[in-house]
Amino acid sequence: MTQKYTLKFVNDGKPFTMPPWSTEKHEAAIAHCLAECGDLPADKQDRELRFYVIYETLHELDDSVEVALIKSLHPEDLIELFNAVYNAGRSGILFQEKSTRKKSK
Repeated sequence: MTQKYTLKFVNDGKPFTMPPWSTEKHEAAIAHCLAECGDLPADKQDRELRFYVIYETLHELDDSVEVALIKSLHPEDLIELFNAVYNAGRSGILFQEKSTRKKSK
């Protein structure tokens, strides 16, 4: 079942599904952040990058979304929204455990 999200300022408050996050979107968020906040210290750029990660996806869904709207959200909502955006489409990585059994001869 696909998770639906609702934000008052995205698509007039209509429910939407989160599009998958991608390397291209991540690189666009970094470029956008550097263009807007490149003169800030690294720790502040890192904070701003979180806003631009959210912005890249929400702006894809509704081109009227602005970074200022995202920055005005409650801190807990920002954390949850960042996680929802960043993990969208993630399939996970499965590691094969090495067998500890000796092969029989």
